[in-house]
Amino acid sequence: MVSGESSKVGQLIDNFIQQLSEVADDEDWQEADGWVGKWTILGGKEGDISRVYEVRDGRFSPTTPRQVYTGEVIMSQDTFLDIVAAALHGKGEETFAEKYGKRRIRYEGEQWLVDSERFRRVLRRMGRMPRRVL
Repeated sequence: MVSGESSKVGQLIDNFIQQLSEVADDEDWQEADGWVGKWTILGGKEGDISRVYEVRDGRFSPTTPRQVYTGEVIMSQDTFLDIVAAALHGKGEETFAEKYGKRRIRYEGEQWLVDSERFRRVLRRMGRMPRRVL
């Protein structure tokens, strides 16, 4: 179920994913076409927030909830906000790797090595490009 439709953190998740999609090039998610994933941000005063995305034509876009996902990314609201703040300062890739190394990001699915490397590559590119404020 998609939750937190009108929450500020939910809107931040949507904006962050949109910007990741904008800086991705055609090859970043090409092999992941058809991938359907769920992001869940735990805690915070708004409760848990979930978003469901699919990859089509190399881009992320919101989609409807499913019974089965290619992968699920789960992290606390604090971890998510740390990654967003770091991405705004060109340090998203390092913070993502650090948080995962400390088990602050949980992934359920079979493609974590491939998916995490894609996220790191896109976060690296995001840190080098001017962008609007999330």
